[in-house]
Amino acid sequence: MKGNLTIDNGNTSIKVAFFIGTQVVATNRFVRRDMRLLDRFISTYKPETAIVCSTAASAASQRVEQLAEQRCRSVLHLTHETPMPIRLGYRTPQTLGRDRIATAVGAWGIAQRLDNTSDVLVIDAGTAITYDLVTMDGCFVGGNIAPGLGLRFKSLHEHTGQLPLVNLDGDMPVVGYDTLTAIRSGVLWGLLGEIKSYINDLKLSHPNLMVFITGGDGKVLNSYLDDDSIIYYEHLAAEGLNRIYLYNQANENCK
Repeated sequence: MKGNLTIDNGNTSIKVAFFIGTQVVATNRFVRRDMRLLDRFISTYKPETAIVCSTAASAASQRVEQLAEQRCRSVLHLTHETPMPIRLGYRTPQTLGRDRIATAVGAWGIAQRLDNTSDVLVIDAGTAITYDLVTMDGCFVGGNIAPGLGLRFKSLHEHTGQLPLVNLDGDMPVVGYDTLTAIRSGVLWGLLGEIKSYINDLKLSHPNLMVFITGGDGKVLNSYLDDDSIIYYEHLAAEGLNRIYLYNQANENCK
């Protein structure tokens, strides 16, 4: 059966998904240096078509795109000029991250099925954490970009003389009782406060707001947010990429 491959060629990894129509069949994540795993995924599912979203312009990223072109009959490369089901109200669309476009389309499409009277906030917690707003009628308004969880830990270690490199493994009291817990709690609770504040501020102007969270740190952040109204969706970028491909296919932009 014919299928479509989505490739999210990100800053730290390659996220792939295989779709038949609107149904996701398989997903995986690879480090970019091991192209054999990507090649094996393509060989297993034999997609006829693909859509590629690249956020890093490097030789390694180009090899990912070349592999897709070699193995698929047609490949759509996402840019800000690609026809899509939402419109970009961003003042500098040429600088807009393609991954932000993909997650915005994915979240808006799901929101349309759940409640088409809701505006949408997309929180993508990866290397950077992005906050993007899409109106109920499908206009990408814009958003904010901040350091992600890992970058915050790394920055404290690299830009100070004494602070160690810490991760989330360990106790996280509201008030740290030693240097490790002070860093761990400061980073985590600070980021959670940032997220909650952003949601609350946005709801003042967009009271009917549907919030999605995704990305590599999305699941763990969602667990600490402990808010049932926030929708965690792991493969939001893949959902958006596939929706963009189907939109172009329906409008005969993909042969």
